[in-house]
This record gives sequence, C-alpha cells and structure tokens, in this order.
Amino acid sequence: MRSSLSTWIKNALSKIGPYPYNPYLIFFLIFSLMSSRFSPLVLEETHGLERFKAVFLIFLLAALPALVFSALAYIIGKYRFWSGKSLFFYILEVAFGVSFQFIFYLIFIPIFENQFGYDIPPVLTASPNMFIVSLIFALFALYVMHRAERSIITRLNDANNLVAQLKTDRQDLVNQGEEFRRKTAQFLHDRLQSDLFLSGIKLKSIVGTSTTEGNEILERVITRLENSRGKDLKNLIEVLSPNFDSVGLEGAFEALVLQFELEIKITIDIDDASEKLDHHQMLGLYRIAEQALLNTLAHGPISLVQVEVSTSTTGVTKISIADDGPGADLYKIKPGIGSAIIDSWVELLNGTKSIITAPGLGYQLEVSFDQK
Repeated sequence: MRSSLSTWIKNALSKIGPYPYNPYLIFFLIFSLMSSRFSPLVLEETHGLERFKAVFLIFLLAALPALVFSALAYIIGKYRFWSGKSLFFYILEVAFGVSFQFIFYLIFIPIFENQFGYDIPPVLTASPNMFIVSLIFALFALYVMHRAERSIITRLNDANNLVAQLKTDRQDLVNQGEEFRRKTAQFLHDRLQSDLFLSGIKLKSIVGTSTTEGNEILERVITRLENSRGKDLKNLIEVLSPNFDSVGLEGAFEALVLQFELEIKITIDIDDASEKLDHHQMLGLYRIAEQALLNTLAHGPISLVQVEVSTSTTGVTKISIADDGPGADLYKIKPGIGSAIIDSWVELLNGTKSIITAPGLGYQLEVSFDQK
C-alpha cells in the first residue's frame, strides 16, 4: 500500500516538472493572455481611429511582458548554474518569473486609467492568493505546452523517418532498376549477340548446298539476323544501358526515340550545355524521358511529342516532354509505376516536377534541377 502511494506521489510530482522552456511558446501564451484579458476595452472605444489606437496600445502592452517572460525563459534555460533537473529549483524559477507580472500591473494601472478610465480589479493586483493562483496556472501551462510540443516533435520525427524511408525506397527502386537493365544489356551483348553471330556463320556455311529457293530463304534469314544483331539488338542495348561517353546525351535520346517512332513522331532539342552534365544527371534525364514517353504512348492517341533539354548559364537544367494528346484532369491523375520512377529520379536530382494538362489540351511534364 505504501509502495503504491509512494509511486503515485512520485508520478504526480513528475507531472509538475521540470520541463524545458520554449521561449517562443511562452511569448505566444503570455501575449495571448494579456491581449485577450484587456481586449474588451477596445469595444468601448468609438469606431475609427480611437479603436485602432486602443488595439495598438493593448497589443504593445501585451508584447512587453511576453518579451520579458520569453527572455527570462531563454536566459534561465541557457545560463542556469544550478540543477535543471531539480523540481524544487524548477518551481523557484517559475515563481521568480510569475513575480514579474505584478511589476507589469504597476505599470499598466496608470496607463489604463489615463487611456480608458479603467481601474484594474484588486483581484488582478499583487496578493498572496493571486501569486499562488498564477504560479499554479504557470506550472500547468508549462505542462500543457511541453506535452503539446513533445507530441508535435514526435509526429515530426515520425514524418521525417517516413520521408527518409521513402527516399531510401526510391533510391533502391532506381538502383535495382539500373542493375537489372545493366545485367540484361550485358547478357544481350555477351551472349545473345554472339549467338546470333555464330548462327549467321553456320547458316552461311550451308548456303549453296540447298535448292535455289532454299538458298534464297537462307540468305533472307542471314540478312535478318545480321540486321537484328547489328542494328536492332544494338539499339536495344543502348536503350537499356546508354553510353553517354560515346554517343552523348543527344545520341542516347535518338536511340531511345527509335523505339517509339513507329507509333508517334518525336522531336528532340538538346542544347550544348546539357551535353556537359555528369553521367548521373544525364541518366536521370534519360530515364525521366523514357518513362514519360511510355506514359504518353499508353495514354494516346498522340501524334507528336516534343522533348526539350536545356541548361541555363546559372546551372539550372530543365527537361520538358509535351504531347498533343487528349490531356486529362490534373486532379484525377492516378500515379503509377512510371510516375514513381520519375519521382524517384526527381528526388535523386534534388529537382522539382510540374505537370501542365487539361482535357483536350495535351500533357506536358517539366522537371528542373540545379547542378550545384
């Protein structure tokens, strides 16, 4: 029984404090209390300039103690040479701060008498009862502020953790996608391309051993294999893993649009400054354009897509992919895998994304980022 009572008392005392002081919240609390306490006096003034003057004066008088209390909280919290974990010293600190309010009432009494003809009630002036009530209220207010601040900080930390996790997931999404593309391109180059080459050689070795018609068929098959190995497969490898060092950004984009030109017409405009971007930035632009073109093709009908990449003298790079398609209601667009990949690259580039679209007015995606 005694143990339970002792535990209850200990928990109750821990609720009182000590708590860290937040000067900003203290300023807001004191300012709100002081201004609201005397705000009814404003309504007694006539409309117009007199009322505005009364509002200004009350706000000014409310700001004075709010500044003093917040300054005291900052000074005590930073420069105290006694224990900040002691409940006794904590109550003394709060009591010291509360005692200042009676100094302000001494200042306020003549001002309110002269300006408004208002006598501050005795209950609000210095008295032991008023001091005790004010001390209890101050301790309770600090408790509530601390609980609210701690709740907000906890939520902010949770939000920051979610943002960090989202950033990690997006990084993983990009890394895994690029690794898969790299391995696929390597397989196509090292295995499939060599198999096609060897198949072509074997077919050539039997040309002439068959009938005229059979030889013609073999020749066509060999030609098709050579075209697939030398052009189609090469383009596919470049799309999967673009080599910017050899073909540049514009060359990589040209290889990319070859995959779509049977369906739509695509124009490319890339300035010289963008050719000087690093590999990571070029790859980001490339993947953004790739996903945007896939989305464009999926949401047709579309006849023309304009792709523009430019880098300003201040180092800001912008890519724009605009089509003449049916457009859509911006607020009804549902994000998919393509959008997730684009958003991941936008975040990795520390850039910003904007979408301009409306029913019947096409669709335009713009992404910009600073090289610095």
